Amino acid sequence: MTPREKLVMMLSALKDRIASPSDVIASTGLPRYEVLASFHILEALNIIEVVYVRGNYKLYKLSEQGKKVLEALANGKGFDVIMKHDEKAQELSNAANNISSNVAEATA
Repeated sequence: MTPREKLVMMLSALKDRIASPSDVIASTGLPRYEVLASFHILEALNIIEVVYVRGNYKLYKLSEQGKKVLEALANGKGFDVIMKHDEKAQELSNAANNISSNVAEATA
């Protein structure tokens, strides 16, 4: 199964419903680690959104952007992803670069 097919399966499992990653795992048969890792990325890209949180338990739904992505993927169309880089993301990126530099200097 291709990554595209897996993505379509995951997004389809969220179409017109609210579900947990475990629900998606059960309905798709995809490996747990793939679904959980994908959900982190899909949430960061605003393709899925959290609608309920209790401790570590989260429920998700497909965002409006996610619906467009699913439609494009299901119809074999392409699409462009445009990401906006906000100030907080820039701070995190700078912090990660500083850590990398410090590790490189410490190991040299």
